[in-house]
Amino acid sequence: MRSVELFAGAGGLGLGVSRAGFEPAAVLEWDRWACDTLAENKDWPIHRADVREFSYTKLRDIELVSGGPPANRFSMGGKHNAFLDRRDMFPEAIRAVRELRPRAFVFENVKGLTRATFANYLEYIRLQLRHPELLANDGEAWFGHLGRLERHETKGVHDGLHYNVILRLLNAANHGVPQKRERVFIVGFRSDLASNGISRRRHIPAKPCPGPRDPVATTGIATGWRARIGLRRRRRRVACPKPHRG
Repeated sequence: MRSVELFAGAGGLGLGVSRAGFEPAAVLEWDRWACDTLAENKDWPIHRADVREFSYTKLRDIELVSGGPPANRFSMGGKHNAFLDRRDMFPEAIRAVRELRPRAFVFENVKGLTRATFANYLEYIRLQLRHPELLANDGEAWFGHLGRLERHETKGVHDGLHYNVILRLLNAANHGVPQKRERVFIVGFRSDLASNGISRRRHIPAKPCPGPRDPVATTGIATGWRARIGLRRRRRRVACPKPHRG
């Protein structure tokens, strides 16, 4: 299965996609140091280029497009300019989907994208990914384009390229990673696929692997690193009571 990775950075998302069984046909990143890191560690077809100037014409039979568009304009610590920020790369992610017509796509971004301030723009992103061939007209403002997308969406009959899209806020700590890291994932499957749907099965976090001296290994009282830490703290309090005064 062939994939295209956009905004690769140091390759975190790309590594996960690769471990899932995809072979990168192109890995795009403009930062020199990130490209050097990728080249040092992975034998991938790395393109150090501005994604806005990259042509996908030579890429064929792409199953997946993935990437994390730069999050500066949505980050909790930024200026929150969203679509007014020239660094907004979601239009390029949508262009890649439109031109490559992958079977699926996965994009991730910061939690700040779900803020009420960006609600309309997040819906704009979702509808563009759902109907990537419905382009904005010359000189058309984004909210005007959003209105046309909404009218097209509510028609109920959709010709041409379109995707089934869901958005989900996930915390890495709930999926076996020892870090609280919340990210928005936007996942889409091309609507003409036989499966024509997205599994709603609830993800069950991976169970930790207790060591031989771990109280959880022998008692089975708790699972998860938070519970294990709490259990150890309670045992320390029992073993070392405060001295009695008076």
